[in-house]
Amino acid sequence: MSDDWKEILKELFEEAESPAARRRAERRRVKSFIQEVAVPAFEEVAEVLQDYGREIEVEFGERMASITVRDEEGEEEFYYEVRVRAYRKRDFAFPAIPLFDAEGQTYRAEAVLRSGPLHRDVTNYSKDELIESFLREYRRQFQWDR
Repeated sequence: MSDDWKEILKELFEEAESPAARRRAERRRVKSFIQEVAVPAFEEVAEVLQDYGREIEVEFGERMASITVRDEEGEEEFYYEVRVRAYRKRDFAFPAIPLFDAEGQTYRAEAVLRSGPLHRDVTNYSKDELIESFLREYRRQFQWDR
C-alpha cells in the first residue's frame, strides 16, 4: 500500500489549522525563503563573479536580499533584489486561497531590478532557479550595455 494516505491526513490537518496560524505560516515561509534560498544563491553567484573582476555586494534583511554587481571601475553594472511584498485581498471565488493576514494581505517574494519590479513571484524557486533568473536578467543588462 502506498503512503498517499499519510499525505491526505497531513493536508486535512493543515486545512483544519486556524486562519491565523496559516497566515503566520505563510509569512514565515516567505521570510525563510529569503534566508534559506535567496541569500545562499546570491553568495554563491558573488563568489564566481569576483573571479571575473567584479565587485559584489550582497545585502539582506528579514524581508529582502539583494546583490549589486560593480564593474572594474566600481560603477554599478547590475542590481537584483528579492523582496517580500504584501498584496491586498481581492474578491475571489475561492477566498481561502491564497492565505491572507488580518489586514487582508497575502505575501510573496518578488524579483526586483534597479529599474523596477519584474512582477515575478519567486517564492517557490529553488536556489538554482533563482540563480537562473538572476543570470537571465544579468545577461540582458550585460548585452544591452555592450
